[in-house]
Amino acid sequence: MQIRTGSPVIAIASKKLNMDASFNELKLITDQVYSGNPPTHFHQKTLDILANHGIKLRQKDGSNPKVTISYPINLPGSMVVGLRYTKKNGTKTEDHFLFQHGQIIERCYGKRLEKLLPEYKGTHKL
Repeated sequence: MQIRTGSPVIAIASKKLNMDASFNELKLITDQVYSGNPPTHFHQKTLDILANHGIKLRQKDGSNPKVTISYPINLPGSMVVGLRYTKKNGTKTEDHFLFQHGQIIERCYGKRLEKLLPEYKGTHKL
């Protein structure tokens, strides 16, 4: 059986590789941090993972994000990356991204994260 380039089978297989890669890439960084050997430019490497998976940083209302990583109690084996911004009006906000093994990064804008994981209630606004 011959599969042509651009066939849906190849596209799906390629996408699946990206799904697994985001979690594993982040885990590599967190494992280094917790072993006492944090990688150089830890924050930038985390931002690069998001960018490599199609997630853009805020451009219009917020700059210089601070990276946070947390581990949800209600979803063992997952990680949440938070990007904390100061908005133009001086208020603080945080965008969240849920990383799970074998799944694409889930963007959790607004109150999406607290709907998925109630333990995060109130974490969007700082």
